Order: sequence, then C-alpha cells, then structure tokens
Amino acid sequence: MGHANLAKDILDLLGGKKNVKSVTHCVTRLRLTLYNDALANRDKLEKTNGVMGTNIGGGQFQIILGNKVSDVHDEFVRLVNDNKQNIKEGGSEEKKKVLDRVFDTISSIFAPVIPAIIGAGLLKGILVFLTSMNLVSSKSDMYQLLTVFSDAAFYFLPVLLAFSAAKKFNCNQYIAGTLAGILLHPTLVTIMNKGTYMSFFDIPIKPAIYSSSVLPIILGVWFMSYVERGLIKIIPRVLKSVLVPLLTVLIVAPVVLIALGPLGTIIGNGLGAGFIYLYLKFGILAGLLLGGFYPLIVITGMHYGLLPVMFQSLSKYGVDYIMGIGVAANAAQAGATLAVYLKTKNKDFKGVTGTAALNAIIGVTEPALFGVTLKLKRPLIAAAIGGAVGGGIMGAFKVGSTGIGTGPLAGLPLFFGATFIYWVIGCIVSFIVGLVLTFIIGFKDIPSEKENESDTEASDDSSYKNEVAATKEAPLPTATGSQNIFSPITGKVVKLSEVNDPTFSKELMGKGIAIEPEVGRAVSPVNGVVTTLFKTKHAIGLVADNGVEVLIHIGIDTVNLDGKYFSAHIQQGDRVEVGDLLVEFDIEKIQKSGYQTVTPIIITNTPNYTKIEGIETETVTERETLLEVIN
Repeated sequence: MGHANLAKDILDLLGGKKNVKSVTHCVTRLRLTLYNDALANRDKLEKTNGVMGTNIGGGQFQIILGNKVSDVHDEFVRLVNDNKQNIKEGGSEEKKKVLDRVFDTISSIFAPVIPAIIGAGLLKGILVFLTSMNLVSSKSDMYQLLTVFSDAAFYFLPVLLAFSAAKKFNCNQYIAGTLAGILLHPTLVTIMNKGTYMSFFDIPIKPAIYSSSVLPIILGVWFMSYVERGLIKIIPRVLKSVLVPLLTVLIVAPVVLIALGPLGTIIGNGLGAGFIYLYLKFGILAGLLLGGFYPLIVITGMHYGLLPVMFQSLSKYGVDYIMGIGVAANAAQAGATLAVYLKTKNKDFKGVTGTAALNAIIGVTEPALFGVTLKLKRPLIAAAIGGAVGGGIMGAFKVGSTGIGTGPLAGLPLFFGATFIYWVIGCIVSFIVGLVLTFIIGFKDIPSEKENESDTEASDDSSYKNEVAATKEAPLPTATGSQNIFSPITGKVVKLSEVNDPTFSKELMGKGIAIEPEVGRAVSPVNGVVTTLFKTKHAIGLVADNGVEVLIHIGIDTVNLDGKYFSAHIQQGDRVEVGDLLVEFDIEKIQKSGYQTVTPIIITNTPNYTKIEGIETETVTERETLLEVIN
C-alpha cells in the first residue's frame, strides 16, 4: 500500500478531517489530537495493512507506523490542508490527566523496587516449605540467617522506596536515603517503641514505627524535592554543596517526623486494614470481580494502582491477597492462548501463540494478552471468565502470597504454606476454563498473509530504504552475516519489555535493548551510514556496512521537546565509525521537563535475522558489545 493510500485510509477511519484537531509525528508514530476519540475506528485501524498498532496517551491518539511515518504524515497533511483552521503541524502535547499522572508516579516509584520484593518473597516461601517439611529447624542458625535474608527488603523498604521516589521526583537520592535512615535509626526506633511522645522545639512528635512502611517516606521525599529545588535557587553557587544537603535534612526530617510520617502511617494502615477487612469478609466476591476484570485493569495500566495496597499489606501483615487473584488471571490467559495455538490454521500466528502461551504459563502474560487474546477479542472473554472463576477460588480460601512477583510457575514459592493446595486448584481451574471456553466460543482466525507478503514488505520498508538511497545515492547493502552492535551510550541496561512505551516494549519496531543514560551523549554503535536524523535530534537511524539497521531513540516522547536540550554532531547521509559522536543531550533538563531519558536501541530489520541477543550485565559503557545480531 502506498503512503498516500495509507494516509487516506487512516484519515477515513479517524472520522474524517473534521475530527482532526492537530497532527504531528515522532520517529515511529503519527500523533493526533482528535475532537472526538470515539469517532475513530481503532479496531479497523489496527487491522489496516501498514499500521503496527495504536495507543492513546497524554491526550493524543497515536498510530504506530514505524519507519514510514514521515512520508505518511506528509501525505496526511496534504489531505487535510483545505481544513487549515483545524489541522496544525507540531501541535503541543496536552497535559496528562490526573489519573494518568497518579498511575505514572506509582509505577515509577514501586516498579524498580519489585525485584527486591520478589527475591525476598520467594525466599520467605522457600523457608516456609523447608520448615514445614522439617528440612530446617526453626532454632537453627540456618533458619535465623534465612529469616534475616528474607526480612531485610521488607524491613528496609523505606530506604528502597526513598531512592526510587527521589529518582521520580528529581531530587538527591542519597539525601533521600539518609531521610529513610533517620526513620529507621535504632535510637529513634527504641524511643518510638516505648510509645512516648518526643518533641522538637516544643512541637510534639507522635510515636510511630516506620520499618516496613510505605507512604511516610514517599510523602517525605516528595516534600524534600520542593525544599531541595527551593534551596538550590536561593543559595549561592559556592555554598550549595555544603548548605543544600545540610538545610534539606534540617528542614525535611522534622516535618516528616511531626506531620508527614504520622499522616502516611494513618493512611497506609487504613488502606491495608480496609482492604484486609473487605477481603476477609467478601473474599469470593473480591476474587470474582478482580480476577474477571484483571485483563482490562492491566490493559488500562490501572494495575499499578494496586501496588501501594499490596506493599502495605505485605509490610504490615506479611501476606498479600491480591497476588493470588492476579496469578489466576494469568493462568486463564495461558489457557485461552494455548487454545488459540491449537485451533489456528495460520502457521505464522501459531508460532506467535505457542510462544505467548508458554510465556504466560511461566508468568509473562503481556505477549498473550496484547498479541493474542486482546487481538482476537473472544479469547479475552474466555480468559476473563477463567480469571473470575479462579479468582473466586482464591478469595474463598483466602490464598495469600509472601511477596510480589508473577506466576503461575515463576511465582510458585510465593504461595508455599497452608493455602498452597487451593492456589494450585485455582490456577488449574482458571487455565482449564480459559482453554475450554476458547474452544467453545471460538474466534475469527487471522488469515495467512503469504500471498501479500511481498507487497507488505515493500510497503513497510520502502520509505526507510528510499530515504537512505536519497542521502547516500546508493542502494542499501543486503543484510547478511552477523555483527556485534556496540553500545552508543554509557548507563544502566534495561530490558526492552520494561520500557514504558508499547511501541518498544511490545517490540513493534523490532528487537533490541534499552539503556538509562548516565552520560548525555550517544556515539555510533556501528561502522556505517546515518540514514535518518530526526529534526528534533532525539532519534537517529543507521545502517551498518553489512545491512543491520539500528535505531537509537533517546528518551520517551522527547519529540515534544522539539530539539531542545539536544545537539547533533552529524548529518543525515554522513559516514560514521564505531565511537563517532552522534548527539549530545542534557539528561537533567530533559528529566526536569517531565520526560524519561531511557533510550531504546532497536534492530529495525529484525525479521532478517534468526537471533538477536542482548548483554546480561547491569551496566554498559560506550563501545562495549551491547547486542549480537546473528543471521
């Protein structure tokens, strides 16, 4: 399909040019502000040849097109240029809705801490198993040490949350960690345990225990972020390194102990106790509702709103009841996806569903949910019913977990204990219901696209290759052989699935890896040609000498900065070698503008290769091997 025809089809499915308020684009997607989102036929858009997917976020209707987005955008603007009072290029992004901001804050703070809680929770489960089987005595040194290992993450939870919250609120992480240390200091804990009031300049301090607490430190770091920024503005540069940390601690710590800490404790305990009460009283109903609606909750991102309750319940009571219901919903997704795998006649889709079903059984359900059941609709209904039935079983028998993780298989140790057998039953029932119902209600199979394969490939790749030909005045080299892709950035390695953008996390643009930069510069990861330099300088496309196509996308939604805080050192069409400086960018200013700087590095011609493997280290420096592309 040509770009003009694709633009016309998109415009028609959006409700016509009268429904388009503004349009812009980034390196992968068309970004539109519509007068009425309901007029857009999202289902047909996602089935349109050339459209990789859609997303709604930040007040924008986003259509993921990949490398051809610029050409389609130009054709789109031509189609609506007789409606100039409505259409605008480069329309500014609207402010996020309050609920979007809340969920974004919660996920940014709690998500980085989850691995520690997973490890501690699994260890608690294993310890329960060992003692119940009389393999370890509760009086042995082994038991005591394992208890310390499993309790540490929960006891020092305020410290973990302090660092995470400080990163989200853009303030000093180490001062935030010091603030958490104050709350957990042995002297303070001893005094607080006596239940007697203390005073600070004659202001009473209510006794409270902050070990394993959640909200007090988050509220404290949030307040600290404003204090620190205010001090930075008013204190002379020569004195900042001394006075800013000193005054921050002296101002923030008393406020936390006097007001924010007790307030957070009251709210946190109220949330935890309230949920526990409702769950214990209405367990079956809670399981049915949460298990049934869990897929929709995940799709909308609202599952992040459950994290504070889960953390509070674990830290206060040592058990969480939401996790079991979520795992039941995961098992139902696995069952429904397996049924699709067994029924589909499309060989290509069968490969996708088989992998997704296996991942879902282990506990990674995103490929099953977004790539199979949501896409086919009816299996999603079957999975929801299966999740409701399994969730009801979990609720009826009060199945609890010792930590937060995923499952079924990956989270199995989390559920060792008195209710383990009911957890097993709930998962099996969920899986079977999802499987059987999908067979019964069926689904509209995805037809094989072999006949149109060559046309589709030409449509998908032509704009990118034509762009290279125009800048290099020569055809692209054939993608052959294998090659190491070196790191363009120094920083922390992040899995692509953890990037907060479905275009990258779902690998719609291709496989790869991401880096959270520690230094504000990107260098060439290959010997080759710069085929694309986006005008906002936040994204660079390169083609290596042997045909590997690499996209470096600095930050998420940073296209909205319109090049601010970015400085390019190359031009489109330039020849580059590994290590040549491409772009410099100001990490601090980008983050203070409200944008993430996590940088995906994508192999955009992924289908040309049999395997793409990323490094498994936590950090990487420039010119270290980052990806291995195997033909």
